[in-house]
Amino acid sequence: MPKIIGHTPPWLSRPSPGAKIFSDPAPQSPASPSKRSSYLGSPPHTDYQGPRRLVASRGTELFTVVGNKIRWADLAAVRDEWEENSHSGSSRFGLSRSGGDAPEPQAYRVLDVSIYYQIRQIVLSPSGIFLAIATEHTVHIAVLPPSSRLRDHDRSPLKLKTFQLGPTIHVIPESPLASVLWHPLAASTATTDCIVTVTAEAAVRVWELDRSNKWSFERPALAIDLRKLADGVSCDQDFEPSGFGKTRGFSVDDFDMEASAACFGGRGKDDEDAWASMTIWTAMRNGDIYALCPLIPAKWKPTSTTIPSLSTNAVSRMASIAGEDADMDERRAADQQYEWVQEIDSEEPLLLESTDSLGEFEVRLRPQNPSAIPRLQGPFAIQPEDDAADMEISDIYVHAASIDERDLVAGEDDDDFDQFTSHGVPFTTIYVATTENEVWFAMDLDGVSGQWLPKKGKSAFGVPSSDAKELTLIDTFALDDDGTSTPTNWPMFTCDVAHNYSVFLTTSKQIYSFCLNDWITRLAAEMTGTEAVDPGMRTRLEAACDSQICITNRLLSVEDPAEMFSAPTIVDDVSLGYLLLSATPSSAYSVVFDQAHLQASTIGPSSPELMATPSSRQIVAVPEQEDNDVETLPTRSPYVPAKIFYANHLYPIEQMKQRLPPNLKRAIAEKPMRLSPAMLEIMTVTHRTISAQSAQLEKAAAELFRRCERLREELGGQVQQMSELAQRLQHLKSSEEVDEDGNVTAKKSVGTRIQDAQERQAKLSARYENLRRKVGRVGSAKRELSSKEKTWIEEIDALGHNVGIGGEDDRNADARLDKRFEMVKQFAQELLEASKSVEQQQQQASASESVPSPMSASMSASMSTTKSGGSGTSTFGVSSRLQKERIADVMTMVEREGAVIDAVMKRVERLKVEY
Repeated sequence: MPKIIGHTPPWLSRPSPGAKIFSDPAPQSPASPSKRSSYLGSPPHTDYQGPRRLVASRGTELFTVVGNKIRWADLAAVRDEWEENSHSGSSRFGLSRSGGDAPEPQAYRVLDVSIYYQIRQIVLSPSGIFLAIATEHTVHIAVLPPSSRLRDHDRSPLKLKTFQLGPTIHVIPESPLASVLWHPLAASTATTDCIVTVTAEAAVRVWELDRSNKWSFERPALAIDLRKLADGVSCDQDFEPSGFGKTRGFSVDDFDMEASAACFGGRGKDDEDAWASMTIWTAMRNGDIYALCPLIPAKWKPTSTTIPSLSTNAVSRMASIAGEDADMDERRAADQQYEWVQEIDSEEPLLLESTDSLGEFEVRLRPQNPSAIPRLQGPFAIQPEDDAADMEISDIYVHAASIDERDLVAGEDDDDFDQFTSHGVPFTTIYVATTENEVWFAMDLDGVSGQWLPKKGKSAFGVPSSDAKELTLIDTFALDDDGTSTPTNWPMFTCDVAHNYSVFLTTSKQIYSFCLNDWITRLAAEMTGTEAVDPGMRTRLEAACDSQICITNRLLSVEDPAEMFSAPTIVDDVSLGYLLLSATPSSAYSVVFDQAHLQASTIGPSSPELMATPSSRQIVAVPEQEDNDVETLPTRSPYVPAKIFYANHLYPIEQMKQRLPPNLKRAIAEKPMRLSPAMLEIMTVTHRTISAQSAQLEKAAAELFRRCERLREELGGQVQQMSELAQRLQHLKSSEEVDEDGNVTAKKSVGTRIQDAQERQAKLSARYENLRRKVGRVGSAKRELSSKEKTWIEEIDALGHNVGIGGEDDRNADARLDKRFEMVKQFAQELLEASKSVEQQQQQASASESVPSPMSASMSASMSTTKSGGSGTSTFGVSSRLQKERIADVMTMVEREGAVIDAVMKRVERLKVEY
């Protein structure tokens, strides 16, 4: 996960010219009549609930929507100009170097496009030539001029040539747009490209754009209604969406298959699964997910691993079901896939000019058989069946499964694939965001491959089952919205261009980062290892799944209830840095990350080196051993002044005037003012507008005052902290210690102690890593045991036989400890019984002698003279005291033997478990 090293740089904050790129100081054109609620009152508040992607980038070039206009700016030039002006000191008061007044240069350029409705999304094509401009229902394609023309000193508005996609298809009465996607495998040139649009009615349209053919903007090359395709039985059916104005009956699919978002399963990279970039995943609002594979244009550009991987998969699938009693449908599906791949492999590729002037690239034609329209796979359920809560999906993002290069080049000596070292896992990772600010992480372990419906007349080939398939749920994360969730909240995902398995999520008030890279790396090491599966793999996988899966961090937040974040854009440039840039209707918000993935970093925007000239700035390499150094990170984003301070105070009045009917405008501007109900209403509305504006000013000023008071308190606390720290450092530096011999020696310096601690930490980390690798190799390799290990095992077995654990051995049965213990217990029992019988005899004898006769008395007196013992002797000639001592010794021996036996048995059981 990237580290945060700063927030919005000063050259994008007020009062720098770069901040005006995202603000709207001038009033826009009047609102459309359809959007006017009344001629008086506040402007209508939009209740739009859908994606808001109003920022896009092309290298260091930025495109943003302000109001309903598109603005362009070169961030590198804006930063360099701000640094130069800050160094000369001429931009503080807007004065020129000669001392006279000079107009402030405009940092942006307006790109004029004729779009009537409010712009909701702008999506830049991967080639950087086309810009898709989407409203709630319409899509316009703008042709961007070269960067050299946009960087001219002339900052006048530049009119762009635009084309509307399907004027009779994407219109207001039809369903709104869910997603606008550029195809990752499109054969892009300077005049051609391919874009895919998905509407809420689950209509997927593939547009193969060609600037020289205007008909390509009128009708899609491929149109698919997913609701019809879900019930399709043959590829010869008509799956085209219903035309404009045609009546349709009620269907349950109108609610169950209402599309909310779509994305491609891959980005057209070499290390991805071959089917990933051909698969479009569509998420429905009720929680179901569908996959359409393969969906490619008539001319498409494969990666260097696409065709070899497809051929390998098709051949291996045919071979796996050749000798088995496979299902007839599965066999025919494999035949269709093999036929489709074979047609691609057998054709000659076409050569087209590349858009980046690097030469030509190969282009393939889409196979005609089995069909251009694939079968709809799904629904894939991400929510468990026992969870009865309602789920409403807002966006979906998919990480492609990694390709296995070993299977790709098996049996061949080809060094072209050595550069495609995969660090992923062989399964698809799916992210889903809901309108309740929840993020669901799931895996598709089986994967998605190309499937088609049967042709008409082949009754032997049944339609494959379309039962719901439950995805493997990894984790669910609920965002802390702090009660700022609004009815128009629509969380959106943004891909991280610098790190794998890292994504950014934008809600209406916050921007978060999610990183699964560490967990995926550990999982990939287990699942893609070259060694055989060992018994401990299950335990390690369970431990990995129980550990922390996702690293989450809140990057930005906005407190103004009237402000809403747009989905950010990611800029990763060596000179500009690695930053996330988002915007609200009044200001820009940015987070600057370190460039550890490049092993280099540039000078931070807030460092003193910015005062130097741009030519003196250098890139400083960051060695790997400095990753553990103490870093000072910003604790929170800087204060952004309220937009009311910089807003045009005449804009509300001008807007109210534009909403007045003509007769009232003439009454105010041309005729003398007279007291009337209409004039009273105008004055009341004016007072309401001014009071709302003054209330916002008072609130913003109070917030600024509180911020200043808190800043003063924090500065005082920081000064006190630094003084205490300085005293502690002086005390540590001047203190002395006494060693064991009584000699007084000076303590080590703080720097030396820190260095020693770092060395100990490095040694502990190395030791832990060695132990982890050694434990991971235990049982995984099939090597022979050493002599010491064999001797240890024999000793454990012998000890187990001695205590009665293990197999029976009749030869040494009497020498075993458990037999001896049984004999001792039996002997102790016999002694106890004997002692009890002797005691009973003694009691009977004493009872018979308690009443003596005269003759017995004389006989006892005579017999007492002949006995050598006293009254303590028994009839056997052994005293009772001696008998008690013997019995006590026997009992002690029995207890000691029992304790020894118990200890030995516990140790043997523990050794057995460890072994």
